[in-house]
Amino acid sequence: MRRPIWLWVELAGWLGLALIWLAVQGGKAELWWQLLLIWTGFALLAFLSTRLGLRSECLLPAALLVGIGWIFLLRIKPEYAAQQFRGYLAGLAAFCIGIWGGWAQSRVKYVFGLGALLLLAATLVFGTRVGGAKAWLDLGIIRFQPVEFARVLLVLFIVRYLVENRTLLNTKHGWAAVKYWGPLIVFVSGVFLLLAVQRDLGPALLLYVVFCLLSVAVVFSWRFLAASLGAAAAGFGAAFYVFPHLRSRLTAWLYPWEHAEGAGYQVLQGLFAMNRGKVFGRGIGVGLGEIIPEVHTDFVFALIGEELGFLGAVAVLSTYLILAYCGLQLSQKAASPLEQYTALGIVLLWSVQVLLVAGGVLRVLPVTGMTLPFVSYGSSSLVAQMWMLGILVSIRQVRAE
Repeated sequence: MRRPIWLWVELAGWLGLALIWLAVQGGKAELWWQLLLIWTGFALLAFLSTRLGLRSECLLPAALLVGIGWIFLLRIKPEYAAQQFRGYLAGLAAFCIGIWGGWAQSRVKYVFGLGALLLLAATLVFGTRVGGAKAWLDLGIIRFQPVEFARVLLVLFIVRYLVENRTLLNTKHGWAAVKYWGPLIVFVSGVFLLLAVQRDLGPALLLYVVFCLLSVAVVFSWRFLAASLGAAAAGFGAAFYVFPHLRSRLTAWLYPWEHAEGAGYQVLQGLFAMNRGKVFGRGIGVGLGEIIPEVHTDFVFALIGEELGFLGAVAVLSTYLILAYCGLQLSQKAASPLEQYTALGIVLLWSVQVLLVAGGVLRVLPVTGMTLPFVSYGSSSLVAQMWMLGILVSIRQVRAE
């Protein structure tokens, strides 16, 4: 096993080579110092975590993903990379908030659920609509997507509620169970309703899947599983009837060639990009990412596939797999059930989101409009990911390793 310091040196070397290649291809290396500071920041976070007696293995794959994302954003448009760097600086503060561990000591179990509802309600009332979804909140000096933080708060609430009421939820059946499932269902349904009204259905799908998986993991029940599947079918039917943009996305997914100049254009361009990449890719900066709509956000994986090829795309997905494995290791050896399932919830948020985004690019699933964690452009997303990373690193272990 190589010493961690050498792994960090190797990471710096690989990212540096990628930056040099990009400079040779297009002369886009004037912001090289930002990549250096990103790497240095993660190295300092790893040092801080180790000094606090915490496990820091999750930081290395996260650092690699952020570095890859920054390089591709620089390749697309230097302004995107500069804005992402500013988001990363805010993310460092969010990581420190997460690592502080106050989330585990809070005795008010509804505070996280209320926080999620208030953020989404404020977006509904005061938010602005972008790309069909009313998902942005503009405070003048700052503009962000509250849903990125609301979903973290909701997962923290779900985990705490399930863990604290696990015995009752396991033993009560029929109408008696409604009393204990009721508050949880009310909060979760409230979040789904607000997201539906805002037409932000991608995060709603993500949260529903994570909610069901967490509930099955903490309180396994065949009745709950059947009810969840029934609710999912009913919700999909209602959403398909109510939201035209959902019907448009499903049509683009099922029949992209019939809508090649309209709704299916993004889907087809993503597939063409993956095909052009072949096995080894065309090289960073050589692809045709400019013709893919929203390539810097929900379709950055298509550009990775084109310029790094099949092997590069697999390497990126493998990095997510390593991150998930590190998180599951922390969950398995957590000092308390609350921390165990919190780690699991964070891993599920990342894993399901990656599957939805990559599946949308590969046309395995419909496009959801969500970002690729740590990689895609978006300060709100990156800050939320760094917050979750801090929470994950703060998980106390039964024994030090």
